[in-house]
Amino acid sequence: MSTEDKHPEFSELSDSKNLSQLIRSNAPEYWGYMKSHADLQVLKPYLEFEGTVAGDPHLGNFGPIPVMTNRRTREMRFVNIDFDDAGRAPFVLDFVRYLAAIKAQCKAMKSGVLQENYGLGLKGKSIPPPGKVEELLTMKVSDYDSHAGKYCEKHCLGQEFKFKAGELDHYQGISTAVIGKLFPGEQVLSVAKRVELRGGSSADVRLWVLVGGPHSRQRIMELKQFAAPGTARYQPQPPVKRWLAEVRQAFWPGLAGGDYDLVEIEGGGLFWMREKRVSLIDVPYSSEKKHDVEFVMRLAIYDANLLGQAHGRQAQGAAYYAAIRHDPEAFHLATKEVALAYLESARKAFKKNASRSGPAVS
Repeated sequence: MSTEDKHPEFSELSDSKNLSQLIRSNAPEYWGYMKSHADLQVLKPYLEFEGTVAGDPHLGNFGPIPVMTNRRTREMRFVNIDFDDAGRAPFVLDFVRYLAAIKAQCKAMKSGVLQENYGLGLKGKSIPPPGKVEELLTMKVSDYDSHAGKYCEKHCLGQEFKFKAGELDHYQGISTAVIGKLFPGEQVLSVAKRVELRGGSSADVRLWVLVGGPHSRQRIMELKQFAAPGTARYQPQPPVKRWLAEVRQAFWPGLAGGDYDLVEIEGGGLFWMREKRVSLIDVPYSSEKKHDVEFVMRLAIYDANLLGQAHGRQAQGAAYYAAIRHDPEAFHLATKEVALAYLESARKAFKKNASRSGPAVS
C-alpha cells in the first residue's frame, strides 16, 4: 500500500465524529478497496474459503431482539440485525473488517483474544454472553413490546407521528393505500420520511409507518429502500431472493425471517421491512471510562464468537478453520497487518479532513 492510488476512499468524512464512526460508515468502500487496491498477499492462504459474510460486522450490528422461530414462537435472541452489506465473500475479509472496527473503537482490545474466540465459534463452540446481554436475553418478549410501545408513544400524537422538519418529515411519495397492502387486516395511520444525516444508508429512502388494528398493537414499522450490498463491490452476488435466503441461513438459522424481510412495493421497488427496534444496548463507541471499555471488550469477544459460528456453520467453514489451525500465529499476524493498514488509511483520511474543518476528534 505504498502508492497514493492504493489508499481507500471514504465517504461520510465530514459527518464522522471519530475514527470508529468513519469505519462503520464505509462498509461498501471497504469491500471495493479490498477488491481493487489492498495488498492481500499475506491473506492468500485463506482467501479461497468463501461463504456468506456479515459485510459490516461491528458492535452496533449485533443485538438482542424478539424474533419468530421456525416453531412459531417469539423469543429473545442476540443476532445480526443489519443485512445491508452481507453477501458472498472470503470469510477472512469479514474478520479483518471486524478487527478494524473494534480496534478503531477500543485500542485496548487484543486482536489475539478476538481471534481465539472467533476460532471457538468456527468450530461450533459458543461462549457465555456478557452479564448485561444475558440479562436482556431473559427478558420477556411482552416486556420488550412494552418498551417498543413507549417508544411509539414518544414519537406520536395519538394516531399520527410527531413530525419535525429535517428529522421526521411529511412524506408525499408512495401512497398510503399502496403501503397499506403490506399490512392486511391492519390500518396505516401515518407515514413519515425518516431523515438519516449520516451513515452508509443516509442516501436511501427510509419510511416510518404507524400501523395498528383491532387484533394488533399500534407500532412503528420501518421501510428502508433496498440497495446492493457492500459485498457486491468485491464480487457479484446471487439474485436477491437467493441472496437473502443464504444470509438468513448463515446468520438467522432456525428463525422464520419475517421479522426482517424484503418486500416489493408497487411502483417503489424493494424495501427492507421490520418493526422499528428499541435499542436495548447503548454501545459506548467513544467512552474511555473503565467500566465502558471493559464492557466493550466483553461484547467484542462475544460478537467475535458469533461471527465465527456464522462462518463455521457454512460449507467451507471447516476447511477454513483447518487452514487457520495449521498456523494460528501466521493468521494472527496476517489479519492484524491488513486490518491495521486499512485502519491507518482511515486515520490519515480522518485527520486530513479534520485539519481542514477544525480540531481533530480522535
